Amino acid sequence: MIGTLVGTAGRALTVEGYAQDFDTPIKAVQFSCDHGGTWASYPTPQAKADRNVNWSFSFTPPHAGHYDLLVRAVCKDGKTTPEPARVAIDVREGS
Repeated sequence: MIGTLVGTAGRALTVEGYAQDFDTPIKAVQFSCDHGGTWASYPTPQAKADRNVNWSFSFTPPHAGHYDLLVRAVCKDGKTTPEPARVAIDVREGS
């Protein structure tokens, strides 16, 4: 679990974590900033079944407020994480 992150509007923020399926290599990590309506997929071609896949996601929040970033893994067989990880981000006004 990743705790609530704090960022500043208009400044880049990077979120990092890891994923593992334990039996099947992860072929991609996906991110959603619209509550799972759409997903951006980032391939992980070097993933091995016995190792974590480290990931990072950078974005620049345009406005102050609360954001939820959803993260899920996609396994080699095409299955996705049943419950995506949720990263809470509180963004303050830029100065």
